[in-house]
Amino acid sequence: MPAPPPSSTWYLVGDGAVGMALAHRLHATGEPVRLVARMPLPDPVELVYRDGDGAPVTWSCPTTSSTADSSATGRFVDRLVIATKAYSVADVLDAWSPRLAAGARVFLLQNGIGFRRPGDLPEDVHTLDAVNTGFAAFRSGERTVIQTGNEPFRIGNAEGRATPEIASIADDLDRLTRAGVQVVWTPAIREHQWSKIAANAVINPLTAIFGCRNGVLLEREETSALVESLCAENVRVLDALGFGDSEHDLLETTRHIIQATASNVSSMLADLNRGDGRSELVFINGQLVRVADEHGDEVPVHRSIPDRPAAAFAASRTGRPG
Repeated sequence: MPAPPPSSTWYLVGDGAVGMALAHRLHATGEPVRLVARMPLPDPVELVYRDGDGAPVTWSCPTTSSTADSSATGRFVDRLVIATKAYSVADVLDAWSPRLAAGARVFLLQNGIGFRRPGDLPEDVHTLDAVNTGFAAFRSGERTVIQTGNEPFRIGNAEGRATPEIASIADDLDRLTRAGVQVVWTPAIREHQWSKIAANAVINPLTAIFGCRNGVLLEREETSALVESLCAENVRVLDALGFGDSEHDLLETTRHIIQATASNVSSMLADLNRGDGRSELVFINGQLVRVADEHGDEVPVHRSIPDRPAAAFAASRTGRPG
């Protein structure tokens, strides 16, 4: 049987807030989309999208599963957007790598680093890292998403190319732009990733420790002081990585992110509330501490922080009180 032709559909893996918001924006401009969730969904599924204080929009979103069309012998998916947590990427790539067409583009929207494995994608597939600097949304219900921010995704590849490698990547970016998703190609994607890690390593564990929405971190004296102390330590790690001349001061950037996502529940607090014990600590805080160790940097406040959410995650997994 001949392999099926490549599909122009955007396959969005991850039915969290960002995945659902992206799916709606693309669908609203006529782009074919399919949402891939952890648990089976009706096809199509009725979702509700609201942009800030705007009127809610109910729409029918096509869905599929990672096992759909598993009998196909060829690779056929052209665009795969992985909007899952970092700890799920390995399973997603195991399921979808055999279904990717030659020249396919895979967009990775994860927080942190260290979740890739050698050879987890075919050599003829283009991997794009996307750093979310403020495309913010939260789920107000099981199938309802409210978008609260729409700042750029910084997109680039590991080679640090000044421009997209092939025309189809540039076309994908144009399609996202027409859908109202701000995207900016950058040759400095690693610097943007580490800057985001440095900010997330402050916001995520603190919101998990104190059980609060992002904006509360700047409203309380204790948490505001911790934000300042952690940012000061993380700047030293960025310096050690050669990113000391970052465009934005880390403390101001972190405060801006907190303010822009004030009403949001951080991804780490959402993980903790879900109660299955899985977290992104190793991909965010663990990576930052690893670099500090490699360069002999003293980060005492930061070292005292991750153990507290880690204990809470362990308790949520075992059912013990925290």
